[in-house]
Amino acid sequence: MHIAHVTSFYSSPALLPSSVVRSRGLAYQAAGHEFSIIIPGVDSSVTWTEYGTVVTVPARGRALTRGFVPIAKAVRRAVDTLAPDQIEVADRLSARELGSWAQRNRVPAVLLIEDGAAEWATGRTPLGFDQIVHTGAANLERHGSCGAEEAHSPAIASDSRGAVDRVLSVPSGVNLEVFSPLRHNSTLRDSSGADLIVVCAAPLTAAGSVSVAIEVVRERVSQGEDLHLVVLGDGPLRARLERSALGMPVQFLSAHDLTLIERAEVFATADVAIVTTSGSWGHASALESLAAGTPTILTTACNERLAFVDGGGLTVAPDLTHIAHALRVLVDIPVEERRSAARKTALPHDSLAQERRMISLHETLATISNGQPAPSDAVPS
Repeated sequence: MHIAHVTSFYSSPALLPSSVVRSRGLAYQAAGHEFSIIIPGVDSSVTWTEYGTVVTVPARGRALTRGFVPIAKAVRRAVDTLAPDQIEVADRLSARELGSWAQRNRVPAVLLIEDGAAEWATGRTPLGFDQIVHTGAANLERHGSCGAEEAHSPAIASDSRGAVDRVLSVPSGVNLEVFSPLRHNSTLRDSSGADLIVVCAAPLTAAGSVSVAIEVVRERVSQGEDLHLVVLGDGPLRARLERSALGMPVQFLSAHDLTLIERAEVFATADVAIVTTSGSWGHASALESLAAGTPTILTTACNERLAFVDGGGLTVAPDLTHIAHALRVLVDIPVEERRSAARKTALPHDSLAQERRMISLHETLATISNGQPAPSDAVPS
């Protein structure tokens, strides 16, 4: 089937699509399905990638703010053109419009919500959605793994097609095959020439807080240490951050100029990762770094918590002093020991189970939509 994903139009265009969505696209295609992603951007475009077709809808200035109706209509037009068999919507702005579209066109629809949007979705769920899927990371600590669980929530959605009566919880994870210590790139490592390589993957926005990582490097270099920082991200503050890093060993890489494999190589080649941003972006970056065998410093500014295997990482206050201290602690641990600990920390968070769960959900909804009884082990309950 053809599955269309509408990503969040609340984010800056340069930040999309996320590596989590890319990984899901690879899984959908491996299962024999076609995958398209609708994202906001500057100009209309269609790009074919290894994880699916990316359709860009123009969104300028105020078009990214809440309630700007023309964007919802533009997304609807994009969906009309794609004519998918099913849609999954991660965007509040166009959810109501697309729910109505799905209902009119008898297309199964899934609403994806994260932790911050849970109250919105359960409080006034748009009609037309057959399933609500909670994709936030909050359940990781409670369940102790990334296996999909059904949350025991009250009935929140119903329509003429008999929507399910529960929120399906599919916590975020990491592709352990793509993000692996085996992605270590000696050529990339040698091109730096530094004793210590640190990576900071985050959106280049105020919320991304990349400036903290830059200041840590400034302090370490001023003390005579041979350190190289790789900033992996996109966003409106790139030019400002580049100016602040002039004269320092700081390299900026556009996250969307890299394939997933290339992104994994950056993580696997670094010695330590610093995660300064909150939400799904920060959690995804932390898991990707850990899966690649790179110990990670996670700041308490991030909403999520990870149970680090000793030596695999540290959670510290989001300030220069604490991050710099954590960096010293992790670097003092023998390389193989800290890399092994990082990988072990990521192992319980394999995204394979979630991706299979989503595939099963879509295939079950397709069966129901075609008027056939759902299998006894169907995901919707």
